[in-house]
Amino acid sequence: MMTESINQVFAAAMALDADSRRDLAERLWDTVQTKEDTVFSESTWEEIGLRVAASDAGHAEHIPGHAALEQIRAEFGLPKAG
Repeated sequence: MMTESINQVFAAAMALDADSRRDLAERLWDTVQTKEDTVFSESTWEEIGLRVAASDAGHAEHIPGHAALEQIRAEFGLPKAG
């Protein structure tokens, strides 16, 4: 039965560490997503890849979303969030 096979594969995947599961998920997604399905251009995907690699290598500064929004508001002279 297909569901049983999927459950077995899922159980095996869950035994992997987080990085391996992420890699597996990306590899699986790449097999089902077609170029027509994506809303990003090839150059955008390349930029995403560069940023993910920089983050994985520890070369990216990560800030919370609310802090990023405050920086944007300040840069453009927008009022602070209420």
